Amino acid sequence: MRIPRSTRKRNGNVLVEFALSASILMFIFLGTFQFGYSFYQYNTLENAVRGAARYASMAKISNSGNGVVPTAYSTAVKNMVVYGSTTTGVKPLIPGLTTSKVDVTVTWDAKFVPQTVTVKLNSFTIDAVVKKFPVNGKPSLQMPFLGQYCPISC
Repeated sequence: MRIPRSTRKRNGNVLVEFALSASILMFIFLGTFQFGYSFYQYNTLENAVRGAARYASMAKISNSGNGVVPTAYSTAVKNMVVYGSTTTGVKPLIPGLTTSKVDVTVTWDAKFVPQTVTVKLNSFTIDAVVKKFPVNGKPSLQMPFLGQYCPISC
């Protein structure tokens, strides 16, 4: 059985077309994965900061009435962002996230009563597959302080 001449000339075309289209599709799939993974990590960071800010706004602050954020309070809020609980966990929610990359700020009124609490990330980088994305100062959330305040130990 003989193959017609017009078909014999086109045998190598399929291989060339597949190589060209596969290389384009590979970059499209890689870009889609990188975008999705980066978006997932940033969403996890936003949820962690939101939960920590909610905890910080309802927690008890006890200091000497001098407007200094207590270390135990700050550490608990930072642990909420990194580990999802007030105590140090085994594995952070996002790889590379540490408590040193979390800022906790409390604004005080004239009598050093807490008014607002701000939780934000500083100098953190989302490590996607191909590229790294810095998220300096983001995500950030400020909430009014609604918790219990004791100017002396309570």
